[in-house]
Amino acid sequence: MKGLPNQFEQFYSPIGDYIYMAPVFVGYVPEDQTVRLNHEHREYQWMTFYDAKHNAALPGIDDILDFVEKHFAKKTPSKWLRIPKEIE
Repeated sequence: MKGLPNQFEQFYSPIGDYIYMAPVFVGYVPEDQTVRLNHEHREYQWMTFYDAKHNAALPGIDDILDFVEKHFAKKTPSKWLRIPKEIE
């Protein structure tokens, strides 16, 4: 996966006069994984890449979802991107 750019979403807020940057993290979880939300969230929904793109609030999300689908969902990522589980 040499040469792949870091992925993040950014947008400018004219009200606050700042640029917001949100990094994108990808992880693999079992299908039966329990989802725990923090105080900032009330609900979640699993979506296909197609549905996620059509429900995205910001236009740059399409490119990020295409990147994740191509490099993580449709093929096995490089071993160099793996973070090993902590040894107990």
